[in-house]
Amino acid sequence: MINIAICDDIFEVTSQTEALIKKYNPTFSIDVFHNPIKLIEFLSKSNYHLFILDIEFPDSSGLEIASRIRELNAQVPIVFITSFDSYAMEVFKLHTFDYILKPLNEEKLFPVLDKVIKYLNIDEKHFVFQFNKVNYTLPLQEIVFFEKNMRKVLIHTLEEDYTVIMTTRDLLANLDDNFVRVHNSYVINIRFVREIRNDYLTLDKDKSPDIWIPISKNYKLAARKSILMKLREKIR
Repeated sequence: MINIAICDDIFEVTSQTEALIKKYNPTFSIDVFHNPIKLIEFLSKSNYHLFILDIEFPDSSGLEIASRIRELNAQVPIVFITSFDSYAMEVFKLHTFDYILKPLNEEKLFPVLDKVIKYLNIDEKHFVFQFNKVNYTLPLQEIVFFEKNMRKVLIHTLEEDYTVIMTTRDLLANLDDNFVRVHNSYVINIRFVREIRNDYLTLDKDKSPDIWIPISKNYKLAARKSILMKLREKIR
C-alpha cells in the first residue's frame, strides 16, 4: 500500500488533492495535515512513500518541512503545490520530485503520480535467491548496491546485508534498469546516488554515512550516461 501525506493549510486544497488521488487510485492511504508542526511530529514514526506539500504557511514554510524530511529520508519523493513559481530554485535544491502550480487538476497531478509509481517501483519487483538452503525475496527498491567478492555476491539493503553465490551474468539478468554496473565488483541502484564524480560516486543509505563506490575505467562512460539519464527522469 502507498502511504501519502498531504500538508496544506487550506481545507479546500487538501480536500481536492485527496479526491484527485483517490480518483487516481482508491487503494492509496492518505493522511491530511493542515498544520505543518503536526506533520513534523509524525515524521519519525511514520512511513510515507510520498509527501505533497504547500510551500507557504502563515507561520512556516513548506521548504522547512522538506528540509526536515530530507534529514530523515534522502530518497522519498516530495511534491510541492503552490500558487507561485518563484520558488523553483529553492525547491530543486532540496532534491524534490516535482513542482505543481495551483489550481490542481488531473492533467497536472496524474502524470506526477505516474512518475512517482515508476520511481518507487510499485510493480513490486523482487530479487529472489537462495543461500544455505534458505529462500529470500527482497524488493529491488530496498537494495542499495551489490558487491562481488569472488564467487559470492554481498547484497546491501536499507536494513541489512545478505550473501548469495551467483555469477555476475545471472545477477544482472535479475535486475531492472535502475541498476548499473560501475565496476567489476559493484552494481549500484541509481535511486540511491547522491553524487557522481569522475572516478567514484556516493550512495545515500538513509541515516548511515554516505557509501563511496569506485567507478572503473571500463564502465565509466556507460555508467555515467545511464545514471545521469535516470536522474534527469526524476526531475522532469
